[in-house]
Amino acid sequence: MKPNHVVFAAAMASAFFLAPDESQAAEWKKGMSSPEIKQLQQRLKEKGFFTYPQATGYFGAITEEAVKAFQRAMNLPATGIVDDATYAKLKSAPASNDTLAIGSRGAAVRDLQRRLKQLGYFRYPQITGYYGAVTADAVKQFQRANGLPATGRADRATLERLKQKETSQPATSSDALTIGSRGDDVRKLQQQLKQLGYFTYSDITGYYGVLTADAVRRFQRDNGLPVTGAVDNQTAARLASAVKAKTNPPATAERPAIRLSIGSRGEDVKRVQKKLKELGYFTYPTITGYYGTVTADAVRRFQQSVKLPVTGVVDSETYERLLGQAPPTKVDVIELVADAAELLGTPYVWGGDAPEEGFDCSGFIFYLFQQQGVPIPRTVALMWNAGVSVSAPEVGDIVFFATTTNSPSHAGIYIGNGQFIHSGASTGVTISRLDQSYWKQRYLGAKRLF
Repeated sequence: MKPNHVVFAAAMASAFFLAPDESQAAEWKKGMSSPEIKQLQQRLKEKGFFTYPQATGYFGAITEEAVKAFQRAMNLPATGIVDDATYAKLKSAPASNDTLAIGSRGAAVRDLQRRLKQLGYFRYPQITGYYGAVTADAVKQFQRANGLPATGRADRATLERLKQKETSQPATSSDALTIGSRGDDVRKLQQQLKQLGYFTYSDITGYYGVLTADAVRRFQRDNGLPVTGAVDNQTAARLASAVKAKTNPPATAERPAIRLSIGSRGEDVKRVQKKLKELGYFTYPTITGYYGTVTADAVRRFQQSVKLPVTGVVDSETYERLLGQAPPTKVDVIELVADAAELLGTPYVWGGDAPEEGFDCSGFIFYLFQQQGVPIPRTVALMWNAGVSVSAPEVGDIVFFATTTNSPSHAGIYIGNGQFIHSGASTGVTISRLDQSYWKQRYLGAKRLF
């Protein structure tokens, strides 16, 4: 036998011993190579698990991870080895031909968003029926948490796992309050949540919608309850207890009342100024210890942001709230832009700063930074004064324009590639380019608020 024939025969023998039998899949695992492995990869790809561009016929690390993800989705032991049980499921599971992805619309997307919201992944206040960047990010978070490939696309495996998670959620009693409920009980619930700082909508509506459900989820999460978004007996009892504790706080040792106003001086004033500067409200370059108009204005902005009476005077409540305020977190610019993209087309409304009513230009920016937990001033002029100038904008920076006077009167969020997203009076929330003649002539500069 010629040497090259020996090599060929050895290769054939190796393939014979490594090739799995179609009739049974016992011990298909990492390191094997055969046409049947290629068929296995194609089946995994059809079901949304094998994400490599093409089936190779080699069982490597990528195939092993795809098998593990499939096994998790089917509630099988995640061994990464294709045994008979795994192969049987693989043959019987339907192909993922109903994948939802960015650009999808309709009832299926609404159902997906509702399920993700119930599990705490979809944080946008409304069920939109449009699969945008925020929905894709929620899907990725769910996929990572459940051992699925984090593609951001809702394939059959993801949808099946969502259904499993939803059915495993704790059941609520038949008299629980949930989305769609109406009446006095809902009004009482909204009043309780508002009193505790969870329900931030301006009116008590008596209707249990997605905003109320979101507020309930935040309360449940903060109090170690199952995060269902529905008010069962346990949640109702914990709410009543929290409201009672807030309205009847435990007696504490008497302390002198704090009252700082224009003309005050001393260490308390310095402490207030330091905290206001840390939170981005006090923009004077030095801590003076003197309570002047600049300090009073900073106090007013803080009071407005935390829904206290806007007096410009630091009373005991303002003092406690201010010193207990956490410092601003760094903005996740990817999430900031993704949240902004979900709002494209929202109408312009003077004074608006919520999706339900619409946005003016500063209200749009104010709302998005609120979603990041970063307090910023509410008006364009105050944003300009509070921001740090940058020579060239980066993603997440605020770009300013003089559209009515020589001073800042319009602003948007820079999203890269010479573009910014903003709420225009004639367009609503839209994307524009800095090099467009209208905006180029009126551009004042960019500032960073985080």
